[in-house]
Amino acid sequence: MQNKLSQLFAQWEHNPPVISGMHAKGKLKEVFSIGQSLGLLIEEPSASSIDCPDCSRRCRVDYLRDASSTQQAFIHCRDCGLSRLSREQLQRWSIQTERVLASVFAGVTLSLAAKVAPFVWHVGKATWAGRSRQIWFARGFRRDGCQAAVSLLRANSKAVVFTPTDLGAGLWQEATGNLVIPLDLVTSLDGGTLMLDVEDIQARIEDVTVVDICKRAPTKSKRSQRAANIESLTRVVIDFLRSARDYAFDTKEKKGVAELLPRPAISIFCKQAGIKPHDFSRCIDDESARELKVYWGMTENLEQIMSFRKNAGRRRKPTKDRATELSASYRG
Repeated sequence: MQNKLSQLFAQWEHNPPVISGMHAKGKLKEVFSIGQSLGLLIEEPSASSIDCPDCSRRCRVDYLRDASSTQQAFIHCRDCGLSRLSREQLQRWSIQTERVLASVFAGVTLSLAAKVAPFVWHVGKATWAGRSRQIWFARGFRRDGCQAAVSLLRANSKAVVFTPTDLGAGLWQEATGNLVIPLDLVTSLDGGTLMLDVEDIQARIEDVTVVDICKRAPTKSKRSQRAANIESLTRVVIDFLRSARDYAFDTKEKKGVAELLPRPAISIFCKQAGIKPHDFSRCIDDESARELKVYWGMTENLEQIMSFRKNAGRRRKPTKDRATELSASYRG
């Protein structure tokens, strides 16, 4: 479930943040179901342009009536010719940012307001790590179109900023210098309700506060333990990538199409690495964890997984139940 929630947040980073009808019934079916069940999606008017299914060129949608007077949508690609379109190809659902924020931050004092749409919102305030803190949200970072949003966040340097994904958090933090926390790492779905991991958030704030106040590196003992945790977690992520690679090739040979092995919850990785769940964010955010960050970013990218070659060795030959075994081994 955590993997599906992360996929929903990944769609939230898109400009615009929409799920197409084809994806809603295909690869994002479960993600779409979660969004609908939580009331976070609104159906938009039919698309006025879509990508050609053959060459991906963007084409305008036109309409004609057939012999039975039924209106039929089509595109005329200058390279591929005419293509008829189904209703699903034109359907779109948008992720409603303020609805998601109101749901995720239900436990804080809300004052939701778009400040630099569609990039930045002021969310409200909460008492975390001993004092009241302003909460902001940012999404859809673009280096050539977010100058006003970046300036606003820089002017609120003490605020805690949230983004949908870890990738987005890195981009916004680099541009603004704020503490930026990815919602996909601190949010879970519990009984149909989105829940924030306040303990994790406060741990991140405390890490930054200690650096700001003390202006010194971690003590040797803490630094050594952090390094050991990073090394252990990196080994576990590499093991998962190997299993995911085998799973992809096995399903490709068995079904004709490679499939992505669902990434388990962060708590599963932490358990296998022998670390506490709140240490995950400290490891992944550590400046020395460059290798870990790269491998973690690969865990939901099928193409990168299939080309992964970290001490690959010879891949095991597929058996009838090999893919099932791999999938079952990472459930938790």
